[in-house]
Amino acid sequence: MLLLLVSVAFAFANNDGCTETGVLFTSPPPGEAVITATLIDSWSVTWAQQALGLDCFEDGATTYVLHSSNSDHYVQAFDPVSGTGMGTMNLDPANGSCFGVAFNNDPDSDSYLTDDWSDTVLYFTTNFGSSWSTYPNPAGNAGRGMDFDGVDYWITNSSTGIYRFQPTVGQEAFTLGEVPSQLSGLCVFPFMGDVGICVTTYNTHNLYFYQYDGSTMTYLGSVACPAACSSSYGLCYSDNRGTIFWSYNSGGYTIGEVEFDIDVALERSTWGEIKANF
Repeated sequence: MLLLLVSVAFAFANNDGCTETGVLFTSPPPGEAVITATLIDSWSVTWAQQALGLDCFEDGATTYVLHSSNSDHYVQAFDPVSGTGMGTMNLDPANGSCFGVAFNNDPDSDSYLTDDWSDTVLYFTTNFGSSWSTYPNPAGNAGRGMDFDGVDYWITNSSTGIYRFQPTVGQEAFTLGEVPSQLSGLCVFPFMGDVGICVTTYNTHNLYFYQYDGSTMTYLGSVACPAACSSSYGLCYSDNRGTIFWSYNSGGYTIGEVEFDIDVALERSTWGEIKANF
């Protein structure tokens, strides 16, 4: 196993919520699946100063990629068809260190949840940012990427792992021992009748995949990020396109679209075959 300790810039130097001062790079352990990830398109972010935590807003055949820009103090929508930024949603004035955003997957009654790396609450709006309320954040100020699976929200928890939660109802913590450094992006997707989860980190440039069956979290495996980057930020899964959108820094903020295959060793089912069952 390759071990390498690398210095990382002072916490928050890039206004992106990274708090690591050193990173232990390790070769990811093998999992139960062989995973591939291919970058099929990418866009330089010119419509905002940042593209941090991602989520997908989908309404019928329309897909917009949501991302936070803490430097602009808003959530921005990006259209991958036109390759341009669309509308923005202002953050609560107190949400001064926003990273993650999670859409409730209901375009007819939409709501949004954001987190904050300098605060221990989550911010919640049902009127597109005209007003906000707050909930306790199960990850405190260690949460970054978030997503919603239709029932539960998910959020990263520094380098420890992730939480599955419902605001004010309860939460469950999962340790992700295969991930060696501070988590940044997170997305969920349907996988073999269960919840598939993909996470990435600021500074060890891999995508890590898991399967949650309602009680057990199983490590499926990992794959290198599909493009060279200095920092890896947000992830979101598009049901319409069957791909993952990934934000990263490669001489500037970039959003990429990633095709991926999960070949489970025992069942030899590719992701393309799995998608055909939905």
